[in-house]
Amino acid sequence: MLRPLRILFFFLAAPPALLAAIVFLAVSDRPMNTSSRQLTQSDIQRAKQILNFSSTDAERLRTFELNENDLNIASNYLFNHLLKSSTEVSLDHDSLNFAITLTLPPNLFGPYLNMTFNLSKMYGFPVIKDLTIGRIKVANEFAGQLIESIINYTPLKQYYILATQHISTIQIQPDKLSITFLTTFQDAADNAALLENKSYQSLVFYQQLIDQVILQHDPKWRLSLAEIMQPLFLAAYQRSTEADAVEENRALLIAVSTYVNRDELSSYLPIKLTTSKYYPVFLYKRIDIAKHFVASAALAATGATTLAHMLGQEKELNDAQGGSGFSFIDLAGDRAGLKFGQIATASPESARKMQKAMHDIKDYQAFMPDVRDLPERMTLQQFQQRYVSIYSPAYQNMLLLIDQRITALSIYQNQ
Repeated sequence: MLRPLRILFFFLAAPPALLAAIVFLAVSDRPMNTSSRQLTQSDIQRAKQILNFSSTDAERLRTFELNENDLNIASNYLFNHLLKSSTEVSLDHDSLNFAITLTLPPNLFGPYLNMTFNLSKMYGFPVIKDLTIGRIKVANEFAGQLIESIINYTPLKQYYILATQHISTIQIQPDKLSITFLTTFQDAADNAALLENKSYQSLVFYQQLIDQVILQHDPKWRLSLAEIMQPLFLAAYQRSTEADAVEENRALLIAVSTYVNRDELSSYLPIKLTTSKYYPVFLYKRIDIAKHFVASAALAATGATTLAHMLGQEKELNDAQGGSGFSFIDLAGDRAGLKFGQIATASPESARKMQKAMHDIKDYQAFMPDVRDLPERMTLQQFQQRYVSIYSPAYQNMLLLIDQRITALSIYQNQ
């Protein structure tokens, strides 16, 4: 049986008669919310206060606590200010429930579009679930993307972009919703041109998700790269399709690299990406492997695979002459990251497969083999005695061994 969204895609490519059937199922001749909330003057002032992002408060982190009445006041003011609608918001113990009725322009099918969904938390960040539009139920994995697409074609678009850039954390409780903003409105206004750029929006989106993971991390434990990557790829799977999965994965990997290699990359970034806290990221209890992996994955995702190969070898040879020494372990991190980045952005189909595979992983061993037994800390003299040069059979055999360990992982197979 076709899944709900596949059916929807079928209809979208179908003749006008079938499109009319979809519209018929989506619209209604009766509003779901029969009573429109009448806002008093004090309600309007409260709504403006809630929706006012332009505060001159100098604090980097600002938190708002909103009860159910606040949420209904703000949502009805915002929707009715931009669209003719009626909105009901209710707080559950771990979710926000929305019931929205939009009044449509005159048409042949019906005057109202009724929509319900809930906003809950998964892996520390909000996701949209149980979306119903009229008599159409949308699969959870596509609900968030569909809502985002709808918003992008309404006057709510700029509010959504700004919220995506600003919100640091969201806490949903039975009696209130707590929202912490990371930056001020003026910071976003200074980047007005970037706000319209979808790649930048995605980059900011994943940077904010990383912040969610970091804030929930227990500092008593090492922060694993998988702890960051898994929820981000889950979000990528939910908010993209084959049409934009490659771009989504590229933005994800760049965001991860800007966090993991923050000290090395901060002076080269054209935009300011910050997180509330910073913890070193590990693979096999080592920071260096994680840094090499994500840096190479990001380079591969941007099409710089050859450059990444050259930089990886050049760095190790430089280290052999006076740094930490030549390390096949670091080189293995480079090669695994390159493989990962290439597959994650090779094609729309490959990008979607990687998203699905990554949000199903158990730990980092799914994408990085254990290479801690490989030679490292070799001086240039030691390297030349054992391997002569990077063109020797001995050196090439080591690269072959590394690649065999990488390709043995199921995540790199059948791609």
